Amino acid sequence: MDQAETGAARERIMDAAGDVFGRKGYKAATVRGICQQAGVNLAAVNYYFGGKQALYREVALDLIGRVFRRYPVDGGLTPHAPAPERLRAFVRATFNRLVSPGGIMADSGKGRLVARELVDPSELLEDVVADFIRPTAQVLVAIVGDLVGPDADPKEVAKCMISVIGQCFHYAMARPIVTRLTGMDLTDEATLEDLVDHVTRFSLAGMEKIRDLSAEACQDRAIISNSEEPGK
Repeated sequence: MDQAETGAARERIMDAAGDVFGRKGYKAATVRGICQQAGVNLAAVNYYFGGKQALYREVALDLIGRVFRRYPVDGGLTPHAPAPERLRAFVRATFNRLVSPGGIMADSGKGRLVARELVDPSELLEDVVADFIRPTAQVLVAIVGDLVGPDADPKEVAKCMISVIGQCFHYAMARPIVTRLTGMDLTDEATLEDLVDHVTRFSLAGMEKIRDLSAEACQDRAIISNSEEPGK
């Protein structure tokens, strides 16, 4: 078998595995079923990947990695851009990774692979967190930190970060419900842009309030500290 044939067979296996793992889950998926769908010999999975577990790992990391490369976390902005613009770019990139035609959820089978991993994680989750989720969170924490100011408690910053991500994930993971409740079609570009604007505005308003409360709490602590000084 020449290099081109080898590459094509390998790609067919990965494509079939993404669909089968997504629809059936890791435990219920079988190597036989993957090979049948890919149109390859039963021994091909062991030959190319070393087994079912290694295949699952490579398929999942490849799928997530492709989407992150296609839609980078910073949305193409530098860390020196205004924080509100960086937040909007971050939200837009997140929605793109999740629900756009080129995103994780675009393929119902492969999309469910990622959803399953988040709900019922395997050992792979540690790698996903290290390679993708934690670096993404660090970018958003920096944005949130600029928006809520230096007086904010780090725990508040973390909760703001989770709140922004949570909004995006809810629209993606609960899309069938969102569509039935609101009629939104998240595959429509104009609808998605409007949703990006909403999540950005909503998040900015919340973080502005937290910034004000944090500044007030800092002032109160300073007043108490001054009143407790000897001679005051």
